Amino acid sequence: MQSNNPILTRVETHADYTQPMSVQGAVGKSVLLTAISAIAGIALFFYCAMTLNVGIAYAATMVGGIGGFILALILTFKPNTAPTLAIPYALFEGAFLGGISFVFQAKYPGAPLQALLATFVTTLVMFGLYRAKIIRATEKFKAVVLSATIAIALVFVVQMVMSLLFSSSIPYVFESNWLGIGFAAFVAVIASLNLILDFDLIESAAAQRAPKAFEWTCAVALLATLVWMYVSFLRLIGLTSND
Repeated sequence: MQSNNPILTRVETHADYTQPMSVQGAVGKSVLLTAISAIAGIALFFYCAMTLNVGIAYAATMVGGIGGFILALILTFKPNTAPTLAIPYALFEGAFLGGISFVFQAKYPGAPLQALLATFVTTLVMFGLYRAKIIRATEKFKAVVLSATIAIALVFVVQMVMSLLFSSSIPYVFESNWLGIGFAAFVAVIASLNLILDFDLIESAAAQRAPKAFEWTCAVALLATLVWMYVSFLRLIGLTSND
């Protein structure tokens, strides 16, 4: 079983005929994790807004991002830990979302709300296209989206290394110009297409009677994609808002 999610790239399942997972179970757990992240993020956002504490917002972004990434790596290599780590992962993602949303709100007023709306609408559209079988998760589709996802990840890793070690940046790609905006839009599109892969993962895993615990893995994968989409829309809105 393969998930072409930017964080959870591969998980193995084995058929369980006594207590298999279900689509409804995976959807329910996805809603639960999303709600936990949203509540945590909104609470942190309003706390920062009331105290005007940008420092906490930056700290929450760093702690949430790093903590979520570490748990995602553990989940990737040990998917059986998903029932235990799923909720902590959602809390880390909530901290990350609340912090980064406040930072963008301070610099680009209204950007978080626009990004949230874009994420919600895009999710509904992608689900509709998937259910109507207009977009299908064929092997070719999976290969293209996975390749693009890996390429994007490599670009961000190079950017991070250059920023930390040399205090520099990849020329033009992360700036408010036609190339930077085009790259941000491309990232948002690929992030959105990963939803199709996650929908397919849930249905395929249920069809293969994956263990009940795998519902948590699917939920974490879907949450990771939603967070990636939201942040991608935030970046795109921020770049297009620059004078």
